Amino acid sequence: MKPTVLLPVVTTAALLAIWEALSGSGALPPEMPPVTDIAAWLWAGLGTAGLWTAIAQTLAHWALALLAGVVLGAVAGAAMAAIPVVNELLLGTVEFFRPIPVVVYLPIMLLLLGATSEVVVTLAALGALWPMLLQTFYGVQDVDPVSRDTARVFGLTPVQRLLWVTAPSVLPYFSTGVRIASTITLLVAIAMELLGAVPGLGNTLGTYAANGLYAATYGSIVVAGLLGVLLNAAFERLERRALTWHASHRHRIA
Repeated sequence: MKPTVLLPVVTTAALLAIWEALSGSGALPPEMPPVTDIAAWLWAGLGTAGLWTAIAQTLAHWALALLAGVVLGAVAGAAMAAIPVVNELLLGTVEFFRPIPVVVYLPIMLLLLGATSEVVVTLAALGALWPMLLQTFYGVQDVDPVSRDTARVFGLTPVQRLLWVTAPSVLPYFSTGVRIASTITLLVAIAMELLGAVPGLGNTLGTYAANGLYAATYGSIVVAGLLGVLLNAAFERLERRALTWHASHRHRIA
């Protein structure tokens, strides 16, 4: 095993061992159950339909929100970078709304739509919108003007310039934006499920916590963390495959 992989594994195992020892000695409060209890719940919970249903509901919210956020963010970012008038019209609005936490909109959305999946998807998509918008904006702006002018001089059509000049410049930014947006979307989806009592992993976690089922609460947190790690790893692998030609990925081809 590579040292870069071994060290985090050893560190995590040591921290879990310390947690287990402190919990067994009574040094930790009952709200922090032993690691073995959490592991036992995970082993049993992964064999039940209820947990997998909650995971599927969260993944559905995540997928729909990510798709909407990526499409809207990419279109808006490209338009702002390519068309100065659009940039002037939208820049003030973007700079005003971008720093506002998504959770601020939750009470309004609950009043308008109630505790529904639409609320979770809308707010999670809003969380994904900003990184995609900014990454696409910077990607389009980073197109080499010499290459762009050369393509125009040689008579390439707008579609050809888009495919052979603009797309290679934007793709690394776009890929990074999707990966960042994926993580943010999952975080927002779980948080909105928790706060809005919408069916999903977040609501399941909140229900366990409210009823004092601490091993199940921590187990749900572990499941959410593993879900984020797996999704991020999947997007990293896709990014490496899509950008094998890029200098930053040539030496990392698996």
